[in-house]
Amino acid sequence: MEAHFYLKKLIIQNFATFKNQNIHFQQGFNAIVGETGSGKSLVLDALQLILGGRADKKVVRRETDYSLIEACFHCSDPSMKQFLEQEGYPVEGHELIIKRLIYRTGITKNYINHLSCTVSFLSSFAKRYIDIVGQFENQRLLSSTYQLHLLDQFAKLHEESKEYYRNLQEYKLLKKEEENLSASKNHRDQRLDYLSYQLQEIEKLNPSSQDEDDLIKKKHLILNFEKSMKLGFQIAELFEGGDGQEGILNQLRSLSSILRKNPDQFMNQMDSLTEVEDKLMNMKQEIDSTLSTEIDPSELENVLDRLDLYQKLKKKFGGTVESILQTQVDFLKEKKKLEELDLNLNEISYKIESSLASLKEKAESLHKKRIKHSAKLGQELTNRIRSLKMDGATIKMELQKTEEFLETGMTKAYFIAETNKGEGFFKIKDSASGGELSRILLGLRQILSSYDAISIFLFDEIDTGIGGETANCIGRALTEVASHGQVIAITHLPQIAQYAENLILVNKEIQENEKETRTESSVREVSGKLIIKEVKAMAQLS
Repeated sequence: MEAHFYLKKLIIQNFATFKNQNIHFQQGFNAIVGETGSGKSLVLDALQLILGGRADKKVVRRETDYSLIEACFHCSDPSMKQFLEQEGYPVEGHELIIKRLIYRTGITKNYINHLSCTVSFLSSFAKRYIDIVGQFENQRLLSSTYQLHLLDQFAKLHEESKEYYRNLQEYKLLKKEEENLSASKNHRDQRLDYLSYQLQEIEKLNPSSQDEDDLIKKKHLILNFEKSMKLGFQIAELFEGGDGQEGILNQLRSLSSILRKNPDQFMNQMDSLTEVEDKLMNMKQEIDSTLSTEIDPSELENVLDRLDLYQKLKKKFGGTVESILQTQVDFLKEKKKLEELDLNLNEISYKIESSLASLKEKAESLHKKRIKHSAKLGQELTNRIRSLKMDGATIKMELQKTEEFLETGMTKAYFIAETNKGEGFFKIKDSASGGELSRILLGLRQILSSYDAISIFLFDEIDTGIGGETANCIGRALTEVASHGQVIAITHLPQIAQYAENLILVNKEIQENEKETRTESSVREVSGKLIIKEVKAMAQLS
C-alpha cells in the first residue's frame, strides 16, 4: 500500500563536496551509509535545508555561484493538500516539489511547487509533517511542554486540548475587556462631565454652514451701518435740497414749469425732461431701498459672540463646521456607551464566570485523562526501551496539577527514569545520557508513529555509542517506525543497515588533474539482495 506522503528524490548541486547528485528514496526504511567524512551527514544537512534549516553560504561549492537543493515528494494526503492549498501552494496531481537556492552572497530563494515561499513557512510545514531526530532534537525531550505534548498524542487528547486552549483565549479576552471597562469606569465621571460640557457648547451654537455664512454677512452690514446712514443723508440732501440750496428734484420741477409755459419753443424737450425725471425718481427709490435695511447695531455683540464660538469649536474639533457636527455625533455615542457601562460590566462579569467554569471543567477533564494514560504510556515506553537494551530501566510519567491555567491546561508533566535498577527515579534530563535519550525518543517514535500526522522520520546519530545486539534492536525499532511512515537514517553500523529496504551509499573521491585537486562526494542506491553484500562489506570494515 502506497504511503500518502514520502520523499522520492533529492537533487543536490554544488553543495559542499557534492557537485551534482540525484538520490532516490523508497517508502520504507532508507539507511544512509558511508565512511566517516564521506559526506553522508551532508545528505541530512541538505534535507534539513529543504525543511527550513538555516542556510550558510559556506556550503556553496568553491568556484560556483550557488547551491541548489531540490526535494520531490509524493503527496496524496487530502488534509496536507488542503493545508497547502489554503496557504497558497496548490498541489497538482500527487507531486510536491520544494527547492532552495543558496547564493555565495548569502541570499537564499525558496520555492514550493515553483511558487516563492518563506523559510518560516518551510519550517512550520516540516514541523507539521516531518520529524527530525538527532543530537540537537533530542533536547526537545527534556522539555516539560514537549513531554506533555507526547502524552496528549498518546492519549489522543489534541482536539480536547485545542478546545481548552480556545476557551482559555476567550477567557483572557473577556478578562482584558473587563479590565478596560473597569479602567473606563474609574475615569467615567470625569469623562462624562467633559463630554456633557462640550456637547452643551455645540448644542448652544446649533452649528450649520448656512448659519455661519449668514452671521458673517450680518456682521459686515452692522459694521457698515454708520457709513450707510451718512451716505443716505448726503444723497437725500442732493435730491431734496437743504441749507438754503435747492435739490435736484426741485430744480427739475422749476425747469419743467418753464418748459410747459413755453410749449411752442420747447415741445420736443418736454418729453426728454419727463424721461429724465422718471429715471431720477427710480434711482432715488432704489438708493432709498438699499440704504433703508433695518439694522439694529445692538445685535453686533451677539453676532460676534456666535462667530467667536464657531472659531473656538472649529479650532478644537477639526477646523470645519462639518467636523464639529461629526464630533457631536461621536461624543453622543461615547456618552451613551459610558452611561451603559454598569450594564456592560455586569454582562461581562457573567460571561467571565461562565467561561471560567467551562475552563475549569475542561482543565480538570484533561488532567484526569492525562493521569489515566500516563501510567499506560510509562509502561509501554519501559517495554520499548528495555527491548532497545536498556535492561532494568524503567520510565514513568510524573504529573503535577498547577494552580494556574497554563496554555496546555493545569498539568505539568515530567518523564522520570530509573536507568539503573534500585538507584531511584530522576528526571530524564538529570539522569539519561545522550545515547539513552536517543533510545527513549526512538521508543516514543515506535509508540506514537501510528498516532501522529508525521509521515517522514529523519534519524541522525541514532547509533552513537552502541553496537552488537543493541544495534540489532534499534534496527528492528526503525523498521517498526517505517511501517507507519518513511524512515531516513544515517548509520555506520551494519547491524542497523541490514534492516534497510533502500541503502544509500555515500562515497568520497579525490580528483586530481594538472590544474587542481578537488574532493567530490557521490551517491549510489542499493536495494533488494544487493544490500546483503554491502552490509557484509561494512561489517568487514568495522
